[in-house]
Amino acid sequence: MTYSTGQVWTYKTPRGHETSRIIIGAIATCGDGQKVICYSITDAPPTAPTADQAAITIPFIPMSEVAFRATVRDFVGQADPPEDFVKALQDWSEDARGLSVFTVPFEGYLDRMIALQMAAIVGQPAA
Repeated sequence: MTYSTGQVWTYKTPRGHETSRIIIGAIATCGDGQKVICYSITDAPPTAPTADQAAITIPFIPMSEVAFRATVRDFVGQADPPEDFVKALQDWSEDARGLSVFTVPFEGYLDRMIALQMAAIVGQPAA
């Protein structure tokens, strides 16, 4: 599959957030030729499953193409990313610490993805 900016994708959403979507805002190429898919998520749950809380927009997630491919399910159309995406992309691009990229799939909860990423970094399974 060829990914491009503006594409809207479904993913395995958490229960109650079936309208959540991924919108590709940019695609970067690293020095080693690897693609980084930068995207936003609309109607996402705010934290790990605990209580009914209002959905949020996650303005920016940079992810390896391999992890992105493991995350998305169905292409459903085209849309512009949210307004906050552009500023977040710029901040990420200018980060003096280097461009961090998620290499684990998104499963609906940002805090869960961060835990999986940290576990992958240290070579341990996530709890």
